[in-house]
Amino acid sequence: MKSVLKIIVNLSTIILLLGCAVTYRPMNASGGYSDNQLNENTFEVTFEGNQYNSLDEVRTYLTFRCAELTLEQGLSHFLIVEDASYEEVPDKEFSEADLTIETHTSMSGGTNNSVRSTFGAEAVTSNPVGKFIIMMRQGPDPVHTTASMDAKQFIEANAHLIKREK
Repeated sequence: MKSVLKIIVNLSTIILLLGCAVTYRPMNASGGYSDNQLNENTFEVTFEGNQYNSLDEVRTYLTFRCAELTLEQGLSHFLIVEDASYEEVPDKEFSEADLTIETHTSMSGGTNNSVRSTFGAEAVTSNPVGKFIIMMRQGPDPVHTTASMDAKQFIEANAHLIKREK
């Protein structure tokens, strides 16, 4: 009975942790995608993940949104003009002090107290943020044919990788 309970608790923990990653959705307080139109066929598209999203996952979601947006605009292809992706590193967090007081006696009979502490800044995980400037067009770009992405083809090939909010 204890082993069944232990298995249930472990599975529940795994499911809870997997549910913490940002899913593919419009931007809210915990992340997602957003887009900003810069001119007629040029957009800045962003996807903000959190510490539970890999950089590859964020880039896939970002490119998927670029493809969706291209189709929404009635166009078929997009070209990534600029990749302004980065990792957002929050301020370091301080842990609680773990103080150890030591007393040393010298050979002359005097005592000396010293304090050791593990208090200090701790590393924190970063949040990947993908940001592309894209230019959309009807058909491949004649100058950059190999860099033009077919939006419909990208969506069909990668739809299985997109985790949506339930």
